[in-house]
Amino acid sequence: MTYAPHRSAPAREIPPPADGPDPGASRWRVRVWVAGGVLVSAALVTFGVWAVTTTPATVVVSGADSDGSPAGDFAFDVTGLRCGVSAVGPSDLEQRAAGQFCLLDLRVTNNGGEPELLDSGAQRIHDTNGVAYAVADSAAVFLNDGDPTLLDEIEPGETVTGVLPFDLPLDARPGEATLRDGMSAPGVRVKLPDPR
Repeated sequence: MTYAPHRSAPAREIPPPADGPDPGASRWRVRVWVAGGVLVSAALVTFGVWAVTTTPATVVVSGADSDGSPAGDFAFDVTGLRCGVSAVGPSDLEQRAAGQFCLLDLRVTNNGGEPELLDSGAQRIHDTNGVAYAVADSAAVFLNDGDPTLLDEIEPGETVTGVLPFDLPLDARPGEATLRDGMSAPGVRVKLPDPR
């Protein structure tokens, strides 16, 4: 028996179209892609502007301030500021402001390894003239009656929300806050959102 190799027919060359690819169709595809990119970019910019204008101002402070000073084991999240409040608490135990209460809404997370108390007396609000004001402790008791409260010991990894009241003169405008674990900690100074 002899072996005869199989031979296929030679390949035929397919000639290109007589007039070549349509240059108009190619330009049209490029224009569609460019227009699509412009539309997507415009949609992303519009969404970004919408997100910035509708999100409440929040200031997150954790670890260290801009010069590297330690903020301690607490991370502070300023979620709001309300001013012009004349009194807090139930009518029979009402705490009246000498001027106005500015209520600083906070979310505090203990990032340390031990349970800790937030020293409310160590927190300060500074008005636009640089004058510092301490927490009105008696009013803070009525504003923090949740469970757990901002005034209780905060467990490691736990996040607690609460309100710190500051008694400012009626014509004072808060501009910044100093937030820290306690009086011995240098803390961090943060710009506050505009009061509601």
